[in-house]
Amino acid sequence: PADRLLVFAPHPDDETLAAGELIQAALAAGAAVRVVFATDGENNPWPQRWLERRWHVGAAERARWAERRRSEGIAALGVLGMASSESVRFLGWPDQGVTEVLMCDADAVGALVDEIYGFGPSHVVMPVLGDRHPDHSALRVMIELALLRAGSDCVRLGYAVHGQEQAARGLFVQRDAVHQQRKCEALAEHVSQTALSGRRLLRVAHRVETFEIANPAPTLVASDAPAIIRIPHRPDWPWSQRCDLLLVMATAGETVPYRFALPEFARLGSAMTLVDHQGRTTTVVREDDVFDVELPSSAAPIVALYAKLHRSGPRLMIFDREPWRDARELLHAP
Repeated sequence: PADRLLVFAPHPDDETLAAGELIQAALAAGAAVRVVFATDGENNPWPQRWLERRWHVGAAERARWAERRRSEGIAALGVLGMASSESVRFLGWPDQGVTEVLMCDADAVGALVDEIYGFGPSHVVMPVLGDRHPDHSALRVMIELALLRAGSDCVRLGYAVHGQEQAARGLFVQRDAVHQQRKCEALAEHVSQTALSGRRLLRVAHRVETFEIANPAPTLVASDAPAIIRIPHRPDWPWSQRCDLLLVMATAGETVPYRFALPEFARLGSAMTLVDHQGRTTTVVREDDVFDVELPSSAAPIVALYAKLHRSGPRLMIFDREPWRDARELLHAP
């Protein structure tokens, strides 16, 4: 009963798919539960076209869809046993735009810090870094930065919805037939999502809920020597597509994002000097399956570091080929 479970969901329906049974178990134990939705899931045109029998989806239509998805999220949580609307929060960030929020909105991590301070969680539930949906993985980076800034020592539980069926190691929720049935009933409240993808979402909902446990020590990167991170990439990466190298570096006092545009045809073995829009530089060497990246200089030790090879051009599919990575694990001796 003394526990406090804070669930971060990138979109309405992720709370049910990823943690519907965990939420019920926490409530049954008498724990306090709060769910924070990062986006309203408004950028979802094909189900909206199908259900509303329209082709054009503009700003007004997306706003209406956002309200619908908020209502569905609240209804689903009610089925799971969360009766109070005060236990549900909506940040209203742009759907399919959380990466841009991370890279461009200096106040966004502060909003997450406010949620952490306001609720005081003993457990935080959030996406894993390896989730293939860019909103999911970017939200994980932001939550980690917020937990670091808040000085929280809570238990961190990571879930995967896209591209990773179960966490390799961690905790799982004991199956309960009543909780499983109620989870499916909660999912049915998300009519906007089940109309076209009901079977696929039910398959996800029927997985055993498994969570990676992440309690990383604050590994420091010294500021008085150059550091190289080695970022793996798929050898079959389509280099004809536009790609950015994203870095997020946090010191004790600030968080600094970097975005470097990679050449469309990066030659193997050659050193490239990349310059971002603020004139900051880094040196990158591409090999068959890795990029060696010299970190930009920092006046203070780096306490958190994340990197991603990010497709920056138009996408037919929203899912990532390369995820965000904790770059502290990629440090390489120069």
